[in-house]
Amino acid sequence: MNYEIAVLAALVQLEKPTKPSITGKTGISDQRVNLAIKNLRDLLDVRISRIGSNKTGYYHIDSWGAFESGKKVLRKARALNLDSYKNDRTVTYDSNRLKKLYSDEVKLNNYRHSLKLEGFQASIDGPDLEQLSKNERRKLREDIKRKFTRQHASSASSA
Repeated sequence: MNYEIAVLAALVQLEKPTKPSITGKTGISDQRVNLAIKNLRDLLDVRISRIGSNKTGYYHIDSWGAFESGKKVLRKARALNLDSYKNDRTVTYDSNRLKKLYSDEVKLNNYRHSLKLEGFQASIDGPDLEQLSKNERRKLREDIKRKFTRQHASSASSA
C-alpha cells in the first residue's frame, strides 16, 4: 500500500499529473504507477480518469470512493513529503503543512457556518482552489466581486 499512498499524493500535489511526472516525483517505475492506480481504482473505488489523450493527457481524481469525501486523505496526501519518499521510500508528512491544511479547513467551515447564520447559502462542494489555474482563480474572484457588488448596491438603493 506504500506505492498507492505515494501515487495518490502525487495525483493530488501535481498540477496536471502524468505518468512521467508521477515517476519523476516519486521515483516509482511506470509499471508500479500503473499497478498503484489500478489498485486505487479496484480496491479502494477511487475513480481516477484521464483527461486528454494517452500521450498528452493527465490523471484526475473524480471520486474518492472508499474515502467518502476524501477530506482527511486529501489533507494527508497534500502534506506527504514526496522528496523524502523518492529518496528512502518512507512515508513522512510535513507536520506544519498538515496543521495549516487542517486549520484552513476549519476556518472555511466556520466561514460557511457564519454565512449560513447571516442568511446566505454557501456551497460545500465548491471548486477545489488548489486544482484551479491562476487565470481560473482570478476569473472566479472577479465573478464573486461582481456578484456581491451588485447585490450590495441593490440592497443599499432599496434602503
